[in-house]
Formats: sequence, structure tokens, C-alpha cells
Amino acid sequence: MKQRYLYVLTAGSLLGLQTLKADEVKVNINENDTIKTYNIDEVIVTSSTKETNDLRLLPGSVSILSPQAISGRQIDALKDISSFVPNLYMPDYGSKMTSAIYIRGIGARSSGQSIGLYVDNVPYLDKSTFDFELNDIQRMEVLRGPQGTLYGRNAMGGIVNIYTLSPLNYQGTKISLSGGNYGAFKAKASHYNKLSDHVGISLSGYYDRNDGFFVNEYNNTRADKEESAGGRFKLDWLIKPNLKAQYTFNYDYVNQRAFPYGLYDKATGVVAPIRINDPSSYERNMLNNSLYLEWKTDKILLSSTTAYQYLKDDMKMDQDYTEKSVFTLNQKQKQYAWSEEVAIRSNHKKNYQWSFGAYGFYNSLNTDGPVIFKEDGLEGILQKAFDEMVKNPKLTVYGDDKKQIYFPGYFKTPTFGFAAFHQSTYNNLFVEGLSVTAGIRLDYEKAKLNYDSAVDSMKIGVKVGPRPEIVLPVDTRLEGKTSQDFLQVLPKVSLRYQCSPGTFTYISVARGYKTGGYNVQMFGDLVQEYARYDLMNKFMPAMAENYKPSAVEDVASYKPEHSWNYELGVRSELIKDRLNAELTLFYMDIQDIQLTTFAKTGSGRMITNGGKADSYGVEVSLRSRIAEGLTADLNYGFTRATFRDYLAIDRESKQEVNYKDNFVPYTPRHTVSLGLQYTKLLRNCWLDQFTVSAQCSGAGKIFWTEKNDISQDFYAVLNAKAGVRKGAVSLNVWSRNITNTDYQAFYFESFDNSFIQKGKPFQIGAEVAVTF
Repeated sequence: MKQRYLYVLTAGSLLGLQTLKADEVKVNINENDTIKTYNIDEVIVTSSTKETNDLRLLPGSVSILSPQAISGRQIDALKDISSFVPNLYMPDYGSKMTSAIYIRGIGARSSGQSIGLYVDNVPYLDKSTFDFELNDIQRMEVLRGPQGTLYGRNAMGGIVNIYTLSPLNYQGTKISLSGGNYGAFKAKASHYNKLSDHVGISLSGYYDRNDGFFVNEYNNTRADKEESAGGRFKLDWLIKPNLKAQYTFNYDYVNQRAFPYGLYDKATGVVAPIRINDPSSYERNMLNNSLYLEWKTDKILLSSTTAYQYLKDDMKMDQDYTEKSVFTLNQKQKQYAWSEEVAIRSNHKKNYQWSFGAYGFYNSLNTDGPVIFKEDGLEGILQKAFDEMVKNPKLTVYGDDKKQIYFPGYFKTPTFGFAAFHQSTYNNLFVEGLSVTAGIRLDYEKAKLNYDSAVDSMKIGVKVGPRPEIVLPVDTRLEGKTSQDFLQVLPKVSLRYQCSPGTFTYISVARGYKTGGYNVQMFGDLVQEYARYDLMNKFMPAMAENYKPSAVEDVASYKPEHSWNYELGVRSELIKDRLNAELTLFYMDIQDIQLTTFAKTGSGRMITNGGKADSYGVEVSLRSRIAEGLTADLNYGFTRATFRDYLAIDRESKQEVNYKDNFVPYTPRHTVSLGLQYTKLLRNCWLDQFTVSAQCSGAGKIFWTEKNDISQDFYAVLNAKAGVRKGAVSLNVWSRNITNTDYQAFYFESFDNSFIQKGKPFQIGAEVAVTF
């Protein structure tokens, strides 16, 4: 029934686009660097240092979030834009390290990057860094589909651009305090000041905490308690009228208990209470440093972005997620990343517009990820594995005095790459209103893996007949290095026809690409296989060859993912200053789709390539000014992403099956968002302003496995915010998930067990803010 309403909604939107005629509104093809985007009842001034098209006439799917929308929708982190952007889904689960983003069926859970993130023109090189506090945002842009012809960091699914306030454009001081149930407390402060007509500085900071939303019944503590803090310093310097510089320094810290997963019963559909006995937490320090330079003449605009990012984190995980002592992981990462991006584009009002760019990066990532098998793990996993392989002689697995086996693992996975990209646009081609945009990208990347993983404190007892047992140490060690090179040429072309000043249609074709790489979280599983093989060589060499593991390079590596993307869209101001609409149809042909699976014994995650897939769908966005001060927006996305050919081993039957025509997991069939916002300026009253907003967002159906046997039906959550302002002081009351909707935020399987993290419950609180 819910899906029927969504289909009716889509059909109505299509009909409206065909029957309503746009009023004529003057649109400039190029306005040099500044583009004014009219977003129904407010004006957003944006800057594009690379784009060859006016942002309003961009031949592609783009969503723009204004400061008004960000505040009204309570968008505090990137995960909060899920469903607001059609066909974008970013589940909130695990820890701040797990920042999976899916757009139109393209995404990544464990590693790799399908979606690019830029903050003030600075690329974030790893999605482990995507989840952080958003403060003083000037605007957010989400461009769906491949964007490699304009952006340095290749992005197969799309690009998210975040821009923060500049002290040259805004001056003042903001202070806010917020509190709510579940121990929620947040404090934010920022100051923007112009030291002179040409120099401005800003300084901001925040502190955020909560007591957690889920109880770990094993020790009666909150399973997901969290606190974070950070700050930003920005210096803007207008060196000359045509030359400016911006230096930015960011620091973010987070410390949280994490991974509130409950055991799921497939037969009854009941999620058991969380019962985790080993420490599970995530701590992260993240620093970003960047220098942006821009030189502009009446013919060209040249920009340079130099960035450095440092990350240090510590993740402790009870990997069996139960009260049993099976095995744990304590993964520590250190990342040093440098990037340089240079872009030059035309800056005039001629029909021909062009843009060139070059990008280089180096990402040094060191991972220390030891796995510890404890008493229950020795008996239930390792011993069972040896029993299945060797019946005679009898082999018994021993740990140290603490009944533990330690699998140390240290990995260096440096990557570096270079890209050159170009895009050209020719307006009024042959006839007025017809334009063509074409671009190409040359992308090279090298991924290396230096690994050192072993078995420590493991012993095998050997007993043959009546003879005394012999206890032998196991000294298996995997040490080596390998590398992969990736070279791709990625074209993109689009046609746009502006049939009237307020309406245009476009069609585009683009090649998408996500690089390959290496898995490191499955080395504990791999070392176990090699240890068993070494023992077979000692006692039963004739049979050992049947159990010989695959080469490390073959198991640890995964291939790139490719796609061809086809898009047809129309954008129109259906009623002048009242109603804007966008409609997009898309189809993606995906090759070697990257999927996250568990290793053979279930003790580690890994990315594998899953054959071919198709993804097609529709996206509708409507923005309306219903009356003075009252605005509404509707965003709907439909995606049907299915496997065209995917052979895999079923974990239950242990047989090879073809998941052809099954839905790609973690991709919602529908995403929908409906928002209302009303602002009233009061005269002759003791209050100056009243504001109220409400948003209903939903997603589903979501299949959690390639087998499509577990799923989350369509669900919706309701958020609201209301407030008043008197002079510089504002008071707001906010609430999330007002209906206390019970839904699954995440699902996975481990050791033939199923686990689920539920979505966050009803939240309510208040905020007081002062703006000087």
C-alpha cells in the first residue's frame, strides 16, 4: 500500500511536468564567478571554480541545501541528509568510522570510496573521515552520477560539496547551547571578524555528548555513549582585487562506545537485547590543514588547493557481539594524506566555456589490527576447523595460560595517484538554447600492500593411538608485499536544450569507476588457513595439497568497479517564484560490483567483486513557496538495483548459487522526504520572529543480503523544530523520530548468526542561541 502511494506520487509529478508551462524568467548563461541560485523564498550565492555550466542549468542531477534547510532539518552531520537527497542513503550505525554512502545502488561498506567529499574545496580521501560535526555551513551541494571530469578525487556515485562561512562575507559571534533526553548536550561557539577590508578570520568550536540510546544488558551500561569536540580556524585574505587566499585548520575528536548490535532471530523476527562482554569502542583524532589560492582575470580563473590530513584512531570490537568470549579485534590506524589540485577555467560570457585540471595525492595508511581468539573461540571455531580437516591423528588446539591465541597483523597500504581532466561546454550550438558538454579524465592510481601477520601463542597437541600427546608450537607467518596499478580513461558527454528561459531538458552519458585495493581485516582468517596447511604438510603431506590456501595476493586484493551511466532529466520553474521541479531518469550498467562479505571462517570482513548489476530509477524534486513565509519541498527517489550475474557460495548450503535478478543489498527501493517550513516576522509584538518546521523522511524496502532473505520494509520518521526570536536571542524546541518508529538501521551476519542495530528512538530537547 505504501509503495502504491509512492508510484501515484511519481506519476502525478510526471504529468505535472508535461502539462504545466514555465513562466519566462531571464537566466544568464554565465555570470563569471558568481551564480545566484533562487531556492524559493531565499537566495543562495554560490561560486564555481571549475564548472563550465551555470549551476541552475547544470546538465545533471544536483541538490542544494541552503542554510535555512540545514537548520530546519536539523542537519548536524553528513548522515542527516539521507533521504533528503533523492536516492541517497547513509545508514547511521556502528561507529563514526563506518560511513557507508549509497547513491543509486552504488556504495561501499568496508573500504574504498564511491562518493567524493569536498569541504571548502578540500577532498577527504577516506570515508572513515566523513562523519564529523557540521558547523556554520554556507551551503551543501550533492551532485549525483560520475563527476571525474571536474573533480580531482574520482567519484563513481557522485560528489558532496560542503562550503563554510567566510569571515569576509559574514561577521559576528554565535553561541548556542542545546540539551535533550538520553543525556544529550551540545555547545557551539563561533566568531567571524574582519581585521581590515582585505583580511578576515574566524574561529569556531563545539562540544557534543550523549549517554547513548541502547543498553548493553551484559553489564547494564549504555552501549553507544558518545562525546566529541573540535574546532576550526579560517583566514581569508584578499591579497589583490583578483587574488585571494584561504587557510583553514580543522580538528575533530570523538570517543564513543560502539557497535550496539543485537542477535536477530530469523524465524521470529525478534532482535535480542545487546549482550557484549568485551570492550567495544571507537576513538578518533582527525586534523585537516589546507591552503586555497585563487587568481582571476576577465578571461580565466586559476585555483590551487593544497591539503594535508592526519587521522589516528583506535577501534576495539567484540567481533562475536555476544556474551561469549570468542574473539576480539583491536584495530589502530594512522593516516597521513597529502593532495594537490590545480584547476583553470574560462571566465567570460562567450558561448564556449572550458575547464582543465590536474590532481595528485599520496595516502599513507598504517593499520595495526591484531585478532585475539579467546576460550570459546578456541573450542568452537579453531578446534572445529582442525577436526574437520584431520581425523587421525587427533589434533588439539591450545592457547597460552590465559587460553588465548593472538594473531598479530601489521599492514601498510600506501596509495598514490595522478589525474588530468578536462571539460568543455558550447552554448547555443546550431540553434539558440542547445548546448553540448563533453569531458574526459585520465586516472592513474597505485595501491600497495605490505603485510606481516602471524600466529602467536598457538600450540597443537598431537596424539596418535595410545602414545602420549606431543605439543608442538605453531610458527606460521605471512610476510610480504604486493601492489596493483590502475589506469582508466573516463569520458562524459551531455546535451542540454533550454526550451524556455525557465525550463530545460538534458541527456548525459558518463563512464564511472571505483579503484580496486586490498583487504586487511581478513588476514586472521588467512593465517589460520596457512597454519592448518603447514600442519597437514607435517603429518599428512599426501593430503596437504587438497587444503593448500590461495596466494595472499589473490585473496587480499579486489578489482576495480566500472559502470556506464545514462541520465535523462528536465528542470523547470513551473510557476514563477512559486514552484520549481526536477525530474530525472537514470540507468547504470555496472561491472565487477564491489561487495562486502565475511571470510570463510567468519572472522573477518573482505571486499569481493560480485559480477554484473543493473540499476535504474527515477528522481523527483519539488520546491514550492505556498504563501509568504511558508515553503514546502518534496524529494522522491526510486532505485531498482539488481544483479545481472553474480555467482557466490551460499553460507548455509555451502553450494554455489547465482543471485541473478536478486536486489543489490543496502540499496533502498524508495527514498522520500517531505518538508514544511513556516517563518513569521512579528510586528508590534514582544517577539520578533516565529519559526516552525517539520520533515518526514522514509526509506525502503532494503534487502540486507545478496540472498534477499532478510529485509527492512519501507519506514518513515518524523522530525520537527519550533522556535522564537527576540533580538539576538533565539529559543528552539526540537524533536526527532516523533512517532518512535521501530526500524532496522543495519544488518549483517557472522558465524552463521544474524545481528541488527536498530534506529535511534524518539528524542526531544531545547536550544538557546545568541547571535551578536
